[in-house]
Amino acid sequence: MDNGSFVGAIVMALCCFGCGLTFWCIGYFAEKAKKPVNFWSGTSVPAEKVTDIHGYNHANAVMWKVYSIPYHLAGVFGCLGFLGDAYTIVSAILLSLACFPGAFFLIWRYRRIEKQYIVK
Repeated sequence: MDNGSFVGAIVMALCCFGCGLTFWCIGYFAEKAKKPVNFWSGTSVPAEKVTDIHGYNHANAVMWKVYSIPYHLAGVFGCLGFLGDAYTIVSAILLSLACFPGAFFLIWRYRRIEKQYIVK
């Protein structure tokens, strides 16, 4: 194993864990918020339109925390990347699945939360 592979594995792991921690923290913030949390940038959800603020925020928190899981798993496999290329490939696949299909999961899930908790 060369030094470059080891450094690459550490950088990959740090990036994955950093993203996962960011999304988990968004979920944590949503769980603790007293006002409705926003999903879309530049918009706000008026409290009077939310039927159950605690339930709405909890559903958003769960959504973000679930979304962080593939990033954490990619970080674990990224840490193991110095053991072999297979770990790095698994990490890259998990990261790709989290980024691309994961973004569609977030939109789909938030639309369902809107239907459940927001009065139009």
